[in-house]
Amino acid sequence: MKHILIALLATLSVGAASAADTMVQIKPSPSYQLNEQELGDYQQTFGLSNGQTMKFSVRQTRVFVQVDKGARVEIFPFAKDRFQSDAGTQFEFRDDNETIAVANFGLLPMANAPARSMVLARR
Repeated sequence: MKHILIALLATLSVGAASAADTMVQIKPSPSYQLNEQELGDYQQTFGLSNGQTMKFSVRQTRVFVQVDKGARVEIFPFAKDRFQSDAGTQFEFRDDNETIAVANFGLLPMANAPARSMVLARR
């Protein structure tokens, strides 16, 4: 009986280790669909008060943001004029896209700010 319990525990722990080794990345799916007009409206560059620039670009139906010469990061629309990155940076376009509020700005590559900081940028 003791050998059966040990074998059972060994099997369970091996199965758990295998499950832990398998990582599945789930990307957020957009909950808001952008139309062609809206996609064009988001292709802009914003200046930050710290001297950095934040550029938004569109490829087909996907929207990306890039701080200075950092890596481009895909952002996903979840409401009109509101986006979020996989890392948790949130973007809200305001004033007919003249201003943008960015929460968790420091989570973007090359962002010169603490991770959980909020910034406002203007065109």
